[in-house]
Amino acid sequence: MAVFIATSLVSPAVVATESGPIVTGTFTLRHRAASEAIDLVHPLLTARGSVELRPVDNTLVIRDESATVDRALVLLAEFDLPASALRFEVRVVRAGLDRAGTGNQVVEGLPPALVVRLRELLGFDSFELLSGTDLAATENQQLESWIGADFQIRFRVGVVQVDRRVKLHGFQVARREQDGEVKVLIHTNLSLWLDKPMILGLARTESSEQALMVVIHCTLEKPLNRARAMAGDRD
Repeated sequence: MAVFIATSLVSPAVVATESGPIVTGTFTLRHRAASEAIDLVHPLLTARGSVELRPVDNTLVIRDESATVDRALVLLAEFDLPASALRFEVRVVRAGLDRAGTGNQVVEGLPPALVVRLRELLGFDSFELLSGTDLAATENQQLESWIGADFQIRFRVGVVQVDRRVKLHGFQVARREQDGEVKVLIHTNLSLWLDKPMILGLARTESSEQALMVVIHCTLEKPLNRARAMAGDRD
């Protein structure tokens, strides 16, 4: 039994009073779920437009003015790519206030540009790399790894969006305590820009002289193929 889900921005009565032709475009996704693409199409629609999801064949049906349908098909072609290979660099850093006048020293294991950025963003001027790891993954993959002996990271990789963001679902950082128990420090969902480090900080209070920083940086193993091959059909 086929299931159809459709959303429309206006009622059929309103559409009937508008001038100009409405055309229909269809796009069958081969690499991604069509349900994930609906939110990409919606902002493009005019007041007369609608998008229908056909789960049975993983297809979107767009009805709107010709120019809008063409833009939607191009966007879907850019979105419907094979799973991207990603690399995650994760660093756990202890940040503090420099009491010995050594805050400008090079931090071994951290890029100098990142250290400068940390000093600009935070009220700390001394940084120490505690542990770090590099992880390879593909979209929709579950990752779990120890960062050194004391810190554990886990999350599920989402899909790389057209705007070069990727969601990390259930992002969790935990630390092994002295008694051997593992304590969760961070548990959230993240929206991460490719090629832009994200910095998460933990401190007891806003006035604490020390904090724990988790820096995560995601890059593509291979550049995204942005060839605008039109895989859809328009009536």
